[in-house]
Amino acid sequence: MFPTKIAHNRQVFIKYARGIQKASLSSTCSDASSIDNTSNNSDTTSTPNISLFQYAICPFCNINKALLAYTKTPYTVIEVNPLTKDEIKFSKEYRKVPIAMIDGSQVNDSKNINDALLNVPFVMKNLSQKNDLPLESFKDSPSARRWETFAREDLAPILYPNICSSLGDSYQAFGYVNQVDNFTTTQKFLIRGVGSLAMYFAASKIKSKRKIVDEREALTHALAQWEEEGLKGGENMFGSGSGVPDMGDLCVYGVLKSVSGLKVHDDIILGKSGAVLDWYLRMENETKK
Repeated sequence: MFPTKIAHNRQVFIKYARGIQKASLSSTCSDASSIDNTSNNSDTTSTPNISLFQYAICPFCNINKALLAYTKTPYTVIEVNPLTKDEIKFSKEYRKVPIAMIDGSQVNDSKNINDALLNVPFVMKNLSQKNDLPLESFKDSPSARRWETFAREDLAPILYPNICSSLGDSYQAFGYVNQVDNFTTTQKFLIRGVGSLAMYFAASKIKSKRKIVDEREALTHALAQWEEEGLKGGENMFGSGSGVPDMGDLCVYGVLKSVSGLKVHDDIILGKSGAVLDWYLRMENETKK
């Protein structure tokens, strides 16, 4: 019986590792699917019923959370067990995160979720009250598109090797599972052990694919690009170039927020002075007020 259980756990690990490598190497946790249905709720006073199925350290999930926080949209977080994915067993074909349920309609993939949210009247009302940019400028200006792409395709993949550069770092990154009430003690032990090992190998694969020699240098270079080209060395309050953030700002912020509490977050963001830190603290305020 015991050897059978070991064999089963080994298969779970192999399946999880392959899945996370595939997701990471395509630069997404789930950035490549479609909207099943979108909400038709036209009542701007009605609070939508939104659930977000996520991994806490998934940068793409945190991009969605950044938009939800910025628009003060209430939502429920469901932490998904990365080994079993029991929480998303309702989704038979699409088995990645994030997945959102918006007023009963399933929306797959981070970008599609944000697009769907910007069709929810409650979200749009709150956005218009807080942000004076026209919707098209907010999400589709050249700047917004450029930095959203940067966040999803360049910055997010670089984070994996930085939070999982060693088995110890990877184990620390999975410490979030200890705060998930619906995971049993056994599940937390297995997720942290198997998950950290799988992420370590996935991060190594990303480094090889992207020809990254020094992952910290690569991240520092990406943030320097954001500082110089997005924030104009500090001349711009936001990447939008205006006094309020746009989708590009929210995406870059969401990616960086995903590693909050980890050493890389303290070293690269909070431990540095300059335009990026000033902008980051500004975004912290914008998503809380």
